[in-house]
Parts: sequence; C-alpha cells; structure tokens
Amino acid sequence: MRMFIAALFSAAALLPALAHATTALPDPTDAAASVPAVSVPSAFADYQPYLDQKAPTWQELNRAVTSSSGMAGMAGMSHGNMPSGGTAAKYIEHSSRHEEPVK
Repeated sequence: MRMFIAALFSAAALLPALAHATTALPDPTDAAASVPAVSVPSAFADYQPYLDQKAPTWQELNRAVTSSSGMAGMAGMSHGNMPSGGTAAKYIEHSSRHEEPVK
C-alpha cells in the first residue's frame, strides 16, 4: 500500500511538468491566429453508384401475369365457387362453442 501511495505522489509531482509539454492551442477569438491544416477523407471516396438491372416494361409484366401458363392453377377458382364448409364457417362454428357467459 505504501508503494501505491508513493507512486501516486510521484505522478502528482510530475503532472505539472507534463502539462507544460503540451502545445498551446491558439486563441479562438484571434482572427489572425494560425490554424493547423486538417485533412479529412471524403465520405464518398469509395462510393460506387448502384447500377439498376434491366427492368421489364409494364406491358411485359402484364403479359407474364395473364399468360395461360401463369393462370393454369386458377382455372376452377372464382369468388362464386366457394365451398360451403369453408374455413370461415368452421371458425364461426368453433368460436361459438367457446363463448363465455356475460358477467
């Protein structure tokens, strides 16, 4: 413990000598003060622009969506052909059995 306290006292004794070794900054209110040059690399130095891929036109997209091969699985489906025992009917039936009485 005595060694630690001795080390702290010696560091405290040397501190004023180290403080004078630093360079003094120029007065910020002095307009004629010399200022060291600052070199900052640009944030865009390594920028590479994004290259868009060749996008299809809206006509090509419409043809792809309405083609017969794209609609093959949808042949028998329409809003009027919903089965009577659909999931909505099963949900309503299931949820009605779990209702709790009003308190």
